[in-house]
Amino acid sequence: MEAHYIGESKKRCQEAGLQTNQLPFPRNRLHVHELLERKHKFAEAISVMDFFSDKTTKLLEGTPILITLTDDLGYIISFFGNESIRESVALLGIQEGIRFIERDMGTNVVDMALQHKKPIELLGTDHYHTHLHTTACYCVPFEFTDIGGLTGTVSMMTSLDFHSKFALPLLINMVDSMERELALRRKNRNQNILNHMTLNTVNNGIIIADKSGIIIEFNQLIEKVTQCKREDVIGTSVFSFDLFAPYMLGVLNHGDRIENRECTLPVSSNKRMTCLLDAIPIVDDNQEIIGAYLQVRDITDRTMLEQQVIMYEKFSAIGKLAAGIAHEIRNPLTSVMGFIQLLREKKPNADTSARYLEIVFNELLNLKKMVSDFVLMAKPSSPEKKEHVLQKVIEDTVQFMTSEANLKNAILTTNLCSALILISIDANQIKQVLINLIQNAFEAMPEGGGEVQIKLTPNVDEQCVEISISDNGVGISEKQINEIFNPFFTTKENGLGLGLSICYRIIESHNGNIQIKSNAEHGTQFIVSLPLANEIPIDH
Repeated sequence: MEAHYIGESKKRCQEAGLQTNQLPFPRNRLHVHELLERKHKFAEAISVMDFFSDKTTKLLEGTPILITLTDDLGYIISFFGNESIRESVALLGIQEGIRFIERDMGTNVVDMALQHKKPIELLGTDHYHTHLHTTACYCVPFEFTDIGGLTGTVSMMTSLDFHSKFALPLLINMVDSMERELALRRKNRNQNILNHMTLNTVNNGIIIADKSGIIIEFNQLIEKVTQCKREDVIGTSVFSFDLFAPYMLGVLNHGDRIENRECTLPVSSNKRMTCLLDAIPIVDDNQEIIGAYLQVRDITDRTMLEQQVIMYEKFSAIGKLAAGIAHEIRNPLTSVMGFIQLLREKKPNADTSARYLEIVFNELLNLKKMVSDFVLMAKPSSPEKKEHVLQKVIEDTVQFMTSEANLKNAILTTNLCSALILISIDANQIKQVLINLIQNAFEAMPEGGGEVQIKLTPNVDEQCVEISISDNGVGISEKQINEIFNPFFTTKENGLGLGLSICYRIIESHNGNIQIKSNAEHGTQFIVSLPLANEIPIDH
């Protein structure tokens, strides 16, 4: 039993004067330029339809089918089908550019699908014209609103002998697949545009290679670095670039991750670019390496600025040193020149002359010591390292400083780890550092005395040993801590400000460091860290 809308269509065709035994005549046809414009608009849909039509034809091997794409007005935009059926429908006037409309073409699936907005099936005598009584036609309307707002139909025609109840569901699935494929292509295209914009607008040079090292992406900045065009290197091996081959080889073969590797790259014959280089593997869901990503970040301007700042700081430090030296030398020189002037002008007796010369000699000795300390601070002698038991070095120093502790009414205590430690140091230089720090601790004590504690602790995590000298005297402000190792900086009334600078340089020459912790209530703690390659316990 035919559907009511089929009977109503046939009735309208009869009232319009269409003859059932005459070939339908399409009176509405697109001009060539109009057809080209619509083909352009539906180009992506045509490509997808051709793809799925080919798959459907292969699936229905031996079945003559014609698949047609129309727009929302029923104009045929494109065909897909074998030659035999294309020739047959051409005899019926069915060609690209014609319009499937009821008053011209009689009862047809395209017009019905657009009117009723649902899939339509017409078999044999369902058609108004007798010439179509041997055909089976199916049509599915579509509205791809998220994909450019495309609307229209996809229809399929075959011989009635090849009709199957699965034909219309197959066409419905095909249209659903077309919509998903179009959405995926649109998403991929947008993603590609986004990727392209990202790759070529960032200030980084980027190379992406597959697991074989074949270049699949190469952006504009890397073109400048390599002096190669993107189109010339895509598809070639990244290993042909000596600048990047070692990094990419390590990433692809061993899964290396290289981050913030500073390197200098030639940009031209007389220009270099300082870069930070990253190279990391690209992995799939199974963590298998499927490629490599390399980027270089231009830090030339930053490096130049840093060099300028360092140069400025050097000149500033030289200026401060010069001012400090001038200040410290001027005082003893004034005394020396004054007493020599007295000797020249007044010609004092022998006792007075001897006393004046003694003062001059002592001032010159002080001047010599200051210059020697300054030279030691500026360029300490290379440490003559030998293996020493660190506890023994500390105990010798404490014993040497005990008498001075008694004079200062201070208590000097030690807390040394039980496992003796053999370490490679210049013992005399380390003793000099400890003596200086202990003397500073004594001088920070209140007049009633106090306690200075020396503690030795191995730091297994940092592979070093830490010597701390703590006092409960006057603390050091944060501002003073920031400047305390600078030459000629001192908080003492008669200090030169070279002692801690010398300590810092000595520990630096031992590849160690000095830290300071201080506050007004608990005093000050100096922590000396020395690298410990091999911690060797020694039996007592």
